[in-house]
Amino acid sequence: MKLALIFTGGTISAQIKNGFISPFSKTKSQLLKTLDDSIEVESFQPYYILSEQLNGKYISALIECVEQRLKGGFDGIIITHGTDTLQYSSSALSIAFGNSKIPIVLVSSNYILTDSRSNGLSNLKYAVEFIKQKIGGVFVSYKNEGSYPEIFLGNSLLPHLPYSDRLSALGGAFGYFKDKNFTRLIQSYKRQGEGKFTLPEKSPVLWIRAHAGMKYPKTNDCKAVLLESYHSGTLPSEDNDFINFCKNSTVPIYFVGAGEGFQYESTKDFKQLNIVVYKKVSPIYAYIWLWHKL
Repeated sequence: MKLALIFTGGTISAQIKNGFISPFSKTKSQLLKTLDDSIEVESFQPYYILSEQLNGKYISALIECVEQRLKGGFDGIIITHGTDTLQYSSSALSIAFGNSKIPIVLVSSNYILTDSRSNGLSNLKYAVEFIKQKIGGVFVSYKNEGSYPEIFLGNSLLPHLPYSDRLSALGGAFGYFKDKNFTRLIQSYKRQGEGKFTLPEKSPVLWIRAHAGMKYPKTNDCKAVLLESYHSGTLPSEDNDFINFCKNSTVPIYFVGAGEGFQYESTKDFKQLNIVVYKKVSPIYAYIWLWHKL
């Protein structure tokens, strides 16, 4: 098996230095040593950062790097990434290469590799095992505490809850491993494949999450607004500030967060307020989708 291993940094490639977590290039060799000797590996590094520094420039560089590897005769591509913005890169790669016949798997770590609580090596191990399944697309390998190692669709990841390193996805995991046996849970899934694209360094999308009694900003410096609802798919449609914000907006307003089935009374006014309702998708995926389209 021939693998491309793309290093981008993150906690999985970090150490404690002067009391702070910082990127550390020598962890790359530690990760490579864990792979079976029978695996042919080529490594690449488009950039090396802690993932909270991610922006459009870095996402574009990663897309470029993956596109080149897809032409290299590899059986699979593994990308090391930080957990903070894992969902953003996996969403972007899903838009670009979701129809890839070659599995593209992102791996990260909740703690640095020398910490006994780290799941980084497990995530890498099962990324390799998943590539052996020869299922094309973009995925994330991650083991939550107390769970089997899981594989998630790259376009389905939800934001982390505060103070938690648990990874969750819209629709649940794609599948899971018990030892080396893989159980697939999702049989069919949407596979996009727009090919390589580049993003401006800063997003033109103003992403607003609903909060009780909130004030609304001006939209002068953006090209679109993404409104994320409360958990039940609602927004404060009777609030005058909200109504004026929507009616006076000079840019399109998109809405994400509504489930399927019944709707609350407050949602009936969305059309009159010129709000474009997205179907049920991850908020981060919706944000990246708009970023790449505008």
